[in-house]
Amino acid sequence: MIVSDRPSGRPLWLATLVASALPFSTAVQAQLEEVIVTAQKRAESVQDVPIAITAFDENALRSKQINGFADMRFTAPNVTFNKGNFTGNNFQIRGVGTNLVAASADAGVGVHVNEVPLISPRLFETEYYDIEQVSVLRGPQGTLYGRNSTGGAANMVTRPASLDGWEGNVEAQYGNYDHTKLSGAVNLPVTDSLALRLAGLWLDREGYTDNVFNGSDVDGRDQVSLRASLRWLPTDSTQVDLMLSWFDEDSTRTRSQKTLCHNDPSGVMGCLPDRLDFDVPNPSSQLSNILASNALLGPLGAFTLGSNIRGEVPRDLRKVASERSPVYRADETLLTLNIAQELGDYTVSFVGGYQDTTVLSQMDYQWTVAGAFPIPALLPVVAPTAAATLYADGLWPISAPSRNATGSVGGHIDSFSPGLEAYDQSNQSSEQVSAELRLQSDFDGQLNFLIGGFWMDVDLDNQYWVFSSGFDYFASVFPAAALGLDGQGWVGPQFNNETGEYGIRSQAVFGEVYYALTDTLKLTLGARYTRDKKTIEDRQILFNNDPATGAPVLQPLGADLPIPTATRRESNDWQEATGRIVLDWSVTADTLAYVSLSRGYKGGGFNPPFDPVQFPSQEPNFEPEFVDALEFGTKNTLLDNTLQANFSAFLYDYTDMQVSKIVNRTSFNENTDAQIWGGEAEFVFAPSASWVLNANLAYLNTEVKDFESFDTRDPTAGRSDVTLLKDLTNASNCVALLAPDVYAAQFGSPFTRCSALAAAGVPITDGIAQNLDGNHLQNAPEWSLSVGAQYNLAFADSSSLALRIDYYWQDAMYARLFNRPIDRIDAWDVWNAQATYTAADGQWYARAYIKNITDDDHLVAMYVTDPSSGLFTNVFSIEPRTFGLALGYNF
Repeated sequence: MIVSDRPSGRPLWLATLVASALPFSTAVQAQLEEVIVTAQKRAESVQDVPIAITAFDENALRSKQINGFADMRFTAPNVTFNKGNFTGNNFQIRGVGTNLVAASADAGVGVHVNEVPLISPRLFETEYYDIEQVSVLRGPQGTLYGRNSTGGAANMVTRPASLDGWEGNVEAQYGNYDHTKLSGAVNLPVTDSLALRLAGLWLDREGYTDNVFNGSDVDGRDQVSLRASLRWLPTDSTQVDLMLSWFDEDSTRTRSQKTLCHNDPSGVMGCLPDRLDFDVPNPSSQLSNILASNALLGPLGAFTLGSNIRGEVPRDLRKVASERSPVYRADETLLTLNIAQELGDYTVSFVGGYQDTTVLSQMDYQWTVAGAFPIPALLPVVAPTAAATLYADGLWPISAPSRNATGSVGGHIDSFSPGLEAYDQSNQSSEQVSAELRLQSDFDGQLNFLIGGFWMDVDLDNQYWVFSSGFDYFASVFPAAALGLDGQGWVGPQFNNETGEYGIRSQAVFGEVYYALTDTLKLTLGARYTRDKKTIEDRQILFNNDPATGAPVLQPLGADLPIPTATRRESNDWQEATGRIVLDWSVTADTLAYVSLSRGYKGGGFNPPFDPVQFPSQEPNFEPEFVDALEFGTKNTLLDNTLQANFSAFLYDYTDMQVSKIVNRTSFNENTDAQIWGGEAEFVFAPSASWVLNANLAYLNTEVKDFESFDTRDPTAGRSDVTLLKDLTNASNCVALLAPDVYAAQFGSPFTRCSALAAAGVPITDGIAQNLDGNHLQNAPEWSLSVGAQYNLAFADSSSLALRIDYYWQDAMYARLFNRPIDRIDAWDVWNAQATYTAADGQWYARAYIKNITDDDHLVAMYVTDPSSGLFTNVFSIEPRTFGLALGYNF
């Protein structure tokens, strides 16, 4: 029989909280519950599984205020999370995650819903609701999970339909920032073998950040998610679970919260590399201003090169100044199908998935408002057609995205403003289909096995745009000023990294053998053979030259014609074997010790498109990464089942770990060797029927090995015998291998054309490489700690009150591999608390909650732009203090 006789009728999975810790339990126990897991695709007690696991059921998620994936960092050891600067996120385990910026980058941590691996999960946007359990498996999962993952796996299982009866729940929340949330579910048995479950969530709140320019708020939420689950038991040995979910968001969510910079008076760098401050880059360092300047357009220049006049930046992380409100739109349709068929001593399982998802995020480029700026008086004289078409009102147009990327030249104008403005947009769409088939044995003897096959097909397109009034001005004025072609425009008048088509075709065969050497000693041997094939078609658009003639691509204003560009069409495939060896020993009935050796693999990929003529030293591809991991662990249930104490220690040897930096208007991903080692301790203790205590302590030591790279924040590597230059053609930085006094005597200004100097015989390089051996990996704090305590008070009428407080502390870490003082993110902590009253019959409850009690604005992540943007830093912080009241009813 597939389904157990437990009252919930739920499949076996992960849970880690004792009954007395659950604020909605009607009974209070003093002992820990046994936890059943399927971390190895079979039902086992969590204390018997030789893997480091942290997991929660829905009640545990609610009691610890884990509202989404980002909150897992507060409770799971050696887990960090940060929002990416584009549409992605970085969920990191033991220093391993997704630090790349590329459409073809694979995640270091596999994300699964109902065992289906997702390439573009929307789990990071929506909050949890009607969840059976969420789990985090630490360490390489190179055998049983999805497409391999070098860091670990994060698994979410939605609550399935149940045949046990009609039931449901509803909960309403209201809190500060006008936070309003409604969630609920209803379970409906249809026949003796068929049940349906419907669930949903609606969330709306104001933004956490004030826009002082117009008095609005940004970073708000407006989202809805619906889910339908079907369970069918056609026979006693067959179980079919189908889940269909839909998610939609249309809000003012921001990708980056604030722009910081210590302004560089010289304009060569834009922002100085010594510290972060509430300022913006020197505008003379930025490509959009250089192109629209007198240095390139002479008397028609709208910007005076060398000028350092800039907009004001509020000196507060929760305040910005912007003419535009962020736009954030995301949607997802997800279907999962799980079929299990028992055949005597065997079970055949099928896991199928389909996902279609899109996301679009648009926001101010620097969170500042520029002052009013006059249109050059000579424009109507030299370029009357351009002046009348685009500048008749004396305002500056800025392009809108369009199919042909012709922007304002093609008649696609987003808006007009009195000054020079800029915004960016990151958008992606993805469609995937996957299937997995497994056969596993259930023999009574010493030997058991599992074998399976996996297939996945993904199609993805990805675009990143930067729009600027300066680009639009240059596009329409340069043809008239330099070529005498008024009414023509140079396309495209915006930066666009366009991945029109990216495909993943992945297949794998895998298996594990489990052999009981003795009654207490078991050996596990696992292997996986994977073939990943990736194809890409992409291009970069920004004032393109015809690939056939080399001449600028000009179009009549308003023409909106396709832009002839050099398009990369490339494919690559990797075939790799991974696996694990595990020896576990049941020392006693309550103590398990294990040692494992595993190998993980993550596929290589393609760097975003770039112009190889302008940047010949950059590599178009990056290599796969590999990790060999050794882990020791012990799991203990002590003191008459009132204490769980689990420990793990690990050593990772990394080959070609994938890392990233932004150079010359795009991301270049590189490979480095690295070593990671550390340990974790997890405790849950129920000293009495009223108290439950938990604590996690994690240590992480990370080191870069044998790697050199040049730092865009310090291209000269601190050397005084070389000269830093700013390129007037593309706003990149280059380094002349000449002393500053020698260079100044020969050439004068640091604003120059690097390629022309190189052609004249001047020794020029992109930057001087620095030895990073021994540096810490990015986003990898050395120490982290979480502790929690819950007191359950039972009243005479059988009602109860649960009081809980949680604390998390994280050590300092670096946001970049270069480990400069400016890259350091200081140690930070957060306090949360909650009180829940549950009525005697358990049907209704009231919960008061508060998060970030001290209302701190701790920085948790950074992203550094490239020299053509002025090397400003986008920063990300934790959410401010939030509090509210929730009322719930169970029926």
